[in-house]
Amino acid sequence: MKTQKSLIILILIVILAAAGCSTTGHYEKGKELLAKKQYPEAIAEFQQVPAGEKDFRLAKSKIAYIQGLQSFNDSLFSTAEVQLSRVAGDDEYYHESQLMLDKITQRKNNTYIPKTDTLVIREEETGSKGEEKPKEKIKVEAKTDDELTKEFIKQESELIEKFESLYQSAYTAGVESKSNYLSNMKSVASRLNALDYGAKEKDANALDLKQKTTAWMNKRIEFIGRLIKDNSVKETNTSRSL
Repeated sequence: MKTQKSLIILILIVILAAAGCSTTGHYEKGKELLAKKQYPEAIAEFQQVPAGEKDFRLAKSKIAYIQGLQSFNDSLFSTAEVQLSRVAGDDEYYHESQLMLDKITQRKNNTYIPKTDTLVIREEETGSKGEEKPKEKIKVEAKTDDELTKEFIKQESELIEKFESLYQSAYTAGVESKSNYLSNMKSVASRLNALDYGAKEKDANALDLKQKTTAWMNKRIEFIGRLIKDNSVKETNTSRSL
């Protein structure tokens, strides 16, 4: 009887161990397939990661990335925007997702014509038989400095909000995840530095906001970098001095 009980226990241990390996393997296998751009197969693997597993959240994030990427490539920009916005901040594909979202935003700005900036001009053309034919032309006037300033401040505010969200996540994350968040924080800071302000007469407050925000972002990037260097999850004596 003892031999049978021992055998049963051993079999259960083997089964549980195999189950544990298989669930962990779905996420890693999905990552391999994603790297090879085998998207349907990668999604199938990520979908098999159980909800209780530690990799479940990132598996969902990568499914959103794949679906967003495919929609983007198919010019389904509204769907792509929804999916790409779901990519987690500590996902290695977050930066690429943000670049695609930026392109979608730029496309919206380029195709959008404000009503106040549109003039409809009617011209009369003489046809071959002498009759007059109405013809419409649309003339788009350049945006005013005030409109450009509002647009610039709005873009600054969006980047500040995104950066703060990444910082809060980085601050509470484990040491292993902090590096991914730090990389994405640097990406947002770079986008702020590259932000174009096309007004002829630039607003001093808008420029001051950008300068102060850049200094604030750099300080927080340095702080998280110090935590990573000190191999610490929370504030240390060294990082406190920043």
